[in-house]
Amino acid sequence: MIYILIAYILGQLAYHHTLTSLFIASLMFISMMIKHYRVLFICLVLFTIIIGYAIEQYMIHPYVGHHTLSTISTKQRTHLHFDTLPVITGQQMIANASVNGERYRFTLYNVGDTIRALDAAFWSTHVCEVEATLKPPQQIGQTGYISVNTMDISQCKPYKTTSLHLHIQQIRNKIIENIRNEQLPGSQYIIAVSTGFTDFISQAEKQQFRDLGISHLLAVSGTHVGILTALFYRIGKRLPLPIFITQMLLLLILPCFLIFSGATPSAERSVIMAMLAILLSSYIKIVGLHILCLSYILISVYQPELHFHIGFQFSFSICFLLILLQQTYMKQHLGIRLFLSSFVALLGTLPISYQHFNEIQWLSVLTNFFFIPLYSLCIIPMSFLTVMIAWISPSLLSLFNYPFSLFFQIQSKLIALFYPLTQWKMIIADLGEIGYVLIIVFVVICCFLLSKRKFKICLIMVSLLMIVNHVCYPEYQNRMTVIDVGQGDATLFETATGETLMIDTGGEREESQYKHRTSITDAKTYPLLKKRGIRCIDYLVITHPHADHIGELPNLANKLKIRNIMINPNRFDEYYFKVVKNVCESEGAKLISYLDQQYLKLGDFQFSFLNTDIDLSDDLNEHSIITSVQIKQYHLLLMGDATIANEDKLIENYTLPKVDILKVGHHGSKTSSSEKFLDTIHPDIALISAGKSNLYRLPSPIIIDRLQERHIQTYNTADHHHIVVHFDKTYKLYRE
Repeated sequence: MIYILIAYILGQLAYHHTLTSLFIASLMFISMMIKHYRVLFICLVLFTIIIGYAIEQYMIHPYVGHHTLSTISTKQRTHLHFDTLPVITGQQMIANASVNGERYRFTLYNVGDTIRALDAAFWSTHVCEVEATLKPPQQIGQTGYISVNTMDISQCKPYKTTSLHLHIQQIRNKIIENIRNEQLPGSQYIIAVSTGFTDFISQAEKQQFRDLGISHLLAVSGTHVGILTALFYRIGKRLPLPIFITQMLLLLILPCFLIFSGATPSAERSVIMAMLAILLSSYIKIVGLHILCLSYILISVYQPELHFHIGFQFSFSICFLLILLQQTYMKQHLGIRLFLSSFVALLGTLPISYQHFNEIQWLSVLTNFFFIPLYSLCIIPMSFLTVMIAWISPSLLSLFNYPFSLFFQIQSKLIALFYPLTQWKMIIADLGEIGYVLIIVFVVICCFLLSKRKFKICLIMVSLLMIVNHVCYPEYQNRMTVIDVGQGDATLFETATGETLMIDTGGEREESQYKHRTSITDAKTYPLLKKRGIRCIDYLVITHPHADHIGELPNLANKLKIRNIMINPNRFDEYYFKVVKNVCESEGAKLISYLDQQYLKLGDFQFSFLNTDIDLSDDLNEHSIITSVQIKQYHLLLMGDATIANEDKLIENYTLPKVDILKVGHHGSKTSSSEKFLDTIHPDIALISAGKSNLYRLPSPIIIDRLQERHIQTYNTADHHHIVVHFDKTYKLYRE
């Protein structure tokens, strides 16, 4: 039976990772031949793989097609229902909301006093009509976004519902509100582990948990379902109730708990596994892998888009290895058991971490040793009890102040102990499908060694992986990448000798109303650098001190080493000069004036930093560092936010060659790229860095027309994401 179930899943996997599926299928067929399975059964397994592949192709295709057709933001008047309690920070409010049955991430940018005064009862029982901008998901399996500038409460109308789903949501929201009102220590964590609602946890706290490899503790998963199930069985035994009645009650309670916890993929997996175990235990001998595979198939057929959900992938891959190797660690002493189970869970994350993050959270093996007992034995059970009290008698919640204060003090001390270790990151560069297969091979070998209790050899294998990964780098290339940082600027140069130069960091202007809760470095820049295997920036050039060019400097410095920072000291904002100085001191970076080093050679690239300062100008744009780049026979010109006045001075003071690639000044604003300038340098290609639907409506249509009139090919990060130019005998431009 297990071979048939795994064969179907392998067929699904083959649609996404053909080589990996072939490798695992080969191991499975070898196993069947060793066990002398009949040829007919082996043929049935092969046929099941084909069926799995065909069904996956059929199920996924509509989602791919639908996603391709709907990538443009639209502004419309619509009715929405709030699924979660809104979280208000400053003038911004966020929540999960539904429009015509589709789930969206809702953001309101101007929150008035009337909205602040509304309680959970209002948000749970009203439908609001708003003028909103709807942005479809960027990737399959993600939610879309709704942006609203202002919301008129008079346009919110009450409604009545008989839906059990909505009634449970109303109860959930009221419980969350009661816990928040009591201001219990660590209330954001209590709410997260008991209801699955994590919006009250700041991005900085979430990032801490991710860096420590313990973010899974904030997700409702098997631990929660296990505690709930064990609690019901114990109550049923004490009452006493027939086991049949207890099981029937659980079959009713578990779906309600799934709704209450936000129906996350990990919660779905745990609840369905528990229900299958209850339903099938009376008829067949329950095997964990059978239940896991059945639940995977059921969920993937019912919700095929979840295949693209990272939480779904993590939940099943970790659970698969924990069940597969449970005989290895369950018979060990408690300490060894915790360590081994954490290591097995880490193995389960490797392929997914490689594919999505290009980073391995090695620290999780240590941190989970301490945090799992803290959460499993203390925080989660106490949070469940808190939820019950918050629902039945909120006035008694103050009784939980002391225990939670103690628990979260312990948590804070553990975080302070381990967080310094996060500076040693294990980055794995993207090697494509071959890299994915190699990771799978490594995981299979480690699992085999663990099953044979060859712990020392397994440790040697892991050590070798870490050494090889640290010493070996991907093949270096001469390329320039205009990074998609929204309405900002960041350009990366990489040489065939492994050196890097970056111009600007991106960032958000202070006046921007669309402030991201996740930093641009975390969302855009650092993932690209990890994918390239870049652990250090040799030179960082800050063209001028505007937030959209320098704003991400502290975040970038927190992620990787910066050796040299180059600025124009003539006109530099005092606040940002302190930021640069602090980064130089903390990183040991050298601060360079571009006036003292106007020429730099890195590999085949020759960089010239051109002085076109408008001396008496107070406009920081007119003190931008302009960079001329030559690689072999090709010339590039990067203008920063230089204006027409700078362009005129550039033409007057320098003999400019014909430019092959122009990085257009000031995001395509009409203050740059004059006709005289374009006619002087004759660029073949123009690259623009601008945010999609940005507040300034850049690039200007005037500039786009001006470029098109001269038959200059134009590429914009808003339309093409990261724009990459690869230099060899000729140059090749593509999007990434």
